[in-house]
Amino acid sequence: MYVNSTRVRELRLARQWSQEQLATLSGLNLRTIQRLESGAKISNESLRALAAVLEVPAESLLVSDPTPTEVALKAMRAGVVAGLEFTGTTPRADFWWFALAVAVVLAFAQLLSEALGPLPTQIASLVVLLPWLAASTRRLRDAGLSPWWQLISLAPVAGILVLLYLLTYPTKEAESAEPTSD
Repeated sequence: MYVNSTRVRELRLARQWSQEQLATLSGLNLRTIQRLESGAKISNESLRALAAVLEVPAESLLVSDPTPTEVALKAMRAGVVAGLEFTGTTPRADFWWFALAVAVVLAFAQLLSEALGPLPTQIASLVVLLPWLAASTRRLRDAGLSPWWQLISLAPVAGILVLLYLLTYPTKEAESAEPTSD
């Protein structure tokens, strides 16, 4: 278990305690407090002692791993927020979560179109067009490819498949600025 070092430090400073005072009050070693505020692992006994002194639930002092749902929603939100931004890069996983969100929006619009006519699908398609182009531009740039590769999607069927393949390329590592000696 890893302690949330920022939270421990904030709670300590809110009480205007030094690390030495927290160590004395909790019965822990000063070095242990210093390691915990650096994000080290914590034992159950130390966690309970620290939580009791700081008067907070023990679970609130631990670093929580984001759930898969939180990761997906964060990636989708980032795609929407950066909707019209054509600069920068988008990591592969974030791009595909955003692509899933676009697919869900278009599927929902298609369901509405069955009841209301073609207008919902047309509106949804126009709404997601620029964010999709921007996300694809950032993703291609992240893969080390030119954003102009998107034009290949204008070729019927095969062009779209080639573009989707290019969007699956892994992130290209930044090239070293140091010259290599041969």
